Amino acid sequence: MSSPDPKPPSLIPPAVTAARSPDTFRAKSIATRLTEAEFAEVEEAAARAGKKVGEWLREAALAHANAKDKGETDPILLAELMGIRALILNLFREGSRNPISDESLRKISAYSESVKQQKADEFLAKLRGKSGAAKPPENEP
Repeated sequence: MSSPDPKPPSLIPPAVTAARSPDTFRAKSIATRLTEAEFAEVEEAAARAGKKVGEWLREAALAHANAKDKGETDPILLAELMGIRALILNLFREGSRNPISDESLRKISAYSESVKQQKADEFLAKLRGKSGAAKPPENEP
């Protein structure tokens, strides 16, 4: 008969060395040269994010590489452009018929302001190939 083990059993399991794939080790590096001003900008951005420069650069590079929409369109800028487009087209239409009164100008301006976001959304939907982009135009002033 064996004598009881004087040590109580450990509650902590023994460390297991997990087999790591080559992808889990960061063995590759990328070098680049920056001007003093560029480096200061990078350091400042990293500090604002509360990260070391290398960590911030890695995350920035990977975020850029993994960006889903490479040609990101600024929705605010697009909406403003669509508003300007509606304004110009309606001004030309009205101006070709008769002189533009102050009241007509206010109506045309208000209309272009009211439809700019909708027109931008329709344009983006067409661009992305989604259905429902070809809506009939609203009544214009």
